[in-house]
Amino acid sequence: MSDFKESLYEKKSFIYQIGEEYYAIGANTFARVTDSPEVDNMELLQNALKKGNDRQIVKYLEKIMRNANFYRVDAREHYKLQDKLFKFLDQLKVSDEAAFTSLQDQVFRFDALCEKYQQ
Repeated sequence: MSDFKESLYEKKSFIYQIGEEYYAIGANTFARVTDSPEVDNMELLQNALKKGNDRQIVKYLEKIMRNANFYRVDAREHYKLQDKLFKFLDQLKVSDEAAFTSLQDQVFRFDALCEKYQQ
């Protein structure tokens, strides 16, 4: 699992759903964003994916990544944030295996979207 945690923390920032909550996670990024208006873009991305609308997929993928980047911390806070994320993931794996597995699936789908749509 440590490979998953480390690779997740090194990725481009994105917003993931964990249970009923949403989190911006990525390089120097870990923040709960459930109450943020940016979360609406997640539904718009899902709709674009269902319709196979490449133009909208690119639009919302980039928008979500940009929004998640707003939650990046200064590099001086890097280790504190990384530790906080790793503890959160360890606890999630123990307390809610289904949510942890869902997060892994979302990360896999995000990687596939980036590979296909990001140059």
